[in-house]
Amino acid sequence: MAGTDSRVDVPQNETLNFRMVTHVTSSSSEEVGDVANHRLSLSRFSGLAFFTDGAVAKVSFLSLGDYIDGAGKFTLYPIINFDDGSALYIKSTGSGEVEGSKTLFVGTLKVLGGKGRFERAAGEGTLTGIRYTPLAEGADLVSEYTVNLETAAT
Repeated sequence: MAGTDSRVDVPQNETLNFRMVTHVTSSSSEEVGDVANHRLSLSRFSGLAFFTDGAVAKVSFLSLGDYIDGAGKFTLYPIINFDDGSALYIKSTGSGEVEGSKTLFVGTLKVLGGKGRFERAAGEGTLTGIRYTPLAEGADLVSEYTVNLETAAT
């Protein structure tokens, strides 16, 4: 079936572009108390990553948020799992800004490694995203990732 192959044959030292479509599966937040509406959150997201070559992979990540009135800093740890058993581990950091009913995200990322064909993966990249619903409503999130893969030094 077209578009469902989870194989991504991207050699090291290449750019990997994909879209992640995710949804919150659990979330906890706490009011900090120093200024109005300052909240820290820990959330788990799950969904799919869609690659430009038609491949699809499962993705999950933990999100740490530090927001005032819905805007602020985040740290994510995406794990992208492919049907062939390979996985790519990423750390993303950036900021979110509320625009109407949506939250817009921009950030940078670092490849932490992986397994299978990504075992020696390294690199950096960028991300942008839009959260269409608040955390309390499931946080439907669409993100665009550009990952500049390299082979890690041994």
